Amino acid sequence: MTPVATFAFALVLFLTGHPLSAADSVPLQTGPHRDVTIKPVGDGVSEIAVSGVSPHFWTAPVPLEFDPANHTVVAFEYFSPSGVESISVRYRQSDGSMTLGGSAPLPLAETWQPFSIDLSKGKPAPPKGDAAMRFHFAMNYNPKASLRIRNFEVRAPNPAERAAAADREARTARRQADADAYLAYLRTGYPNEITDIIVGLETIVLRGRATVAGVLREVQAHIASHGISEADTPAEVAPGDFEITLPRFAGEGKKDRALSRWRLEEKSGRFLSLARWPDQVLSGVATGLPRLSAPHQKGLGGVPAIGKGDHEIFELGIRHATVNFIVSSLVSASPRPGFEPFILEGREWFFNAGYLRQTEATVEHLCAKEIIVSCILLVGNGVEHPMTHPEAERRGIYSIPNLAVAEGAAHYRAALHLLGDRFTSPATRISNWIIHNEIDQAGVWTNMGDQPLARYLETYMRSARLVHHTMRLRDPYARVFVSLTHHWSKQSSGSGTYRVRDMVDLFAEMSRAEGDFEWGLAYHPYPRDLRNPDTWNDTEVTGDFETPYITPKNLEVLPAYLAQERFLYLGKTQRAILFSEQGFNTPTLSEEDQRRQVAGLIYTFRKLKAMPTVEAYHLHRYQDMPDREGGLRLGIIDEHGNRKLGWDAYAVIGTEAEAPFVTIADEIMKSRKSP
Repeated sequence: MTPVATFAFALVLFLTGHPLSAADSVPLQTGPHRDVTIKPVGDGVSEIAVSGVSPHFWTAPVPLEFDPANHTVVAFEYFSPSGVESISVRYRQSDGSMTLGGSAPLPLAETWQPFSIDLSKGKPAPPKGDAAMRFHFAMNYNPKASLRIRNFEVRAPNPAERAAAADREARTARRQADADAYLAYLRTGYPNEITDIIVGLETIVLRGRATVAGVLREVQAHIASHGISEADTPAEVAPGDFEITLPRFAGEGKKDRALSRWRLEEKSGRFLSLARWPDQVLSGVATGLPRLSAPHQKGLGGVPAIGKGDHEIFELGIRHATVNFIVSSLVSASPRPGFEPFILEGREWFFNAGYLRQTEATVEHLCAKEIIVSCILLVGNGVEHPMTHPEAERRGIYSIPNLAVAEGAAHYRAALHLLGDRFTSPATRISNWIIHNEIDQAGVWTNMGDQPLARYLETYMRSARLVHHTMRLRDPYARVFVSLTHHWSKQSSGSGTYRVRDMVDLFAEMSRAEGDFEWGLAYHPYPRDLRNPDTWNDTEVTGDFETPYITPKNLEVLPAYLAQERFLYLGKTQRAILFSEQGFNTPTLSEEDQRRQVAGLIYTFRKLKAMPTVEAYHLHRYQDMPDREGGLRLGIIDEHGNRKLGWDAYAVIGTEAEAPFVTIADEIMKSRKSP
């Protein structure tokens, strides 16, 4: 899980009155806090400013008048010339656990503005009658953040909020109905079947069998698999085995239909088969690139921009690396400063030349060192952009791609086309495409609003398929990977989260139903507690498939799970795994804490030797960034550029020179072994 620099802030408020009656509201007061400055400025107003690297705030115990069934809104008024990216509210349960009540942006406000968060989405609800119950407030870190706040309370919703809640219930019902319709489509036994789709230079060949007559229809990228096709009918199908040859490129713009699905239907539109994606790209369509392999799994995640071939990261002996692309920053439908034109399917687009060329230079230097490059594809959120999904909530750092409308899909396809053209040559080759980030934490990292799992994964699957088929038209061994956190059978708290094992199961079912393809998992097995590098002591970790978490302590669970027949690619090949982001924190820069980081690395690589389907271990990260990662120091050099002991250990892992670090690791694990 990519750590987010999230800090708490403190509020001191003297209430000046409430818009609701006393029975409908309960005042809140501050409790323990640190690393903030709080200055009352009169008239019940306080000014709050971040003053340290780890500010946090708890309310005082909430008065017993608090009724969670009635008081479902935390609210205040605020004045802030700078604004805050987002604020989250959590509350303590009677057993001491924390529940996320909700998150929302707090935009710039140069006049007093209302702010509220609806707690009713938090599950479970706050405890009633608990004298120790408290609220906790957190905001995305901004060292210059300054707020003035008044009228701080938890209250009943007002009429406008009740109306919004009612609309939310209707929206939730619509989304669930759509998810149910998709699952019904996926699990229906249809009379007809498309068995093979083969893409050539100029044609697409479809084969299958039909028991009833029908028509063949194209399902384009912006249409859900269970949605109604908008394309013309290209061919009729009679009962029996069939083979249909179609032009690959269609229309005035020569649209590439190798990126579409195909389905058999009655002329009325009733489905006669599942939709199917292309299965095979004929030799001669893609370039003659070889399948890449490396002699070991050692890699580095989120590498810095590399402008020359003697960058210090090459001293580490890595053979794997990841780079990031925010694809929504890559293309534009209209001219912009620094953007250059290109043509796709008869339409002029514009690409961010500086952004693209900087990454090209980095990838070129990595490839020159025979390093296998993986790319994480991200879509921006928080700004109006055709590629941002219309249902994405602004609390998410990134969005799922907008595959809900044709224009959004066109932008996404244009970006993928550009990446495919630039990064499928031997000199600048990206082999592995990681589809977005930590999709089980969708609320933060791949936001689409709160969705049923099936509806969310249906959109995610289309994104993965578009990447896979775009790259396979150029690179015969390009692959996509599903990005997941270290959660497994235990769902993370808060809204917009899913259980990882459920996601893997359903994704595999969806893949098989519409034509299996070569996907893998990009898993993030951090220690159970990101701040504690002593992963050999991890709790809530078991060696079976019911384990709540998969961490370095039980890495072997993941390849064992994927070894089940239902996950094998085409029934014979085990899915590849990238441990694409994980690392070990040094709580301080003391020698002892640096030795603990070394122990975590040695402990993990001992296990990796017995896991051939784990192709890479991308260490997160290269350099400490405690100000951006909540105080975590996961790097192997500190924020000032000084190499930590972890650097020396990582450089020699897998060689004879690792022996002194193995001794250090054994000493640390023995001395810090939990009883």
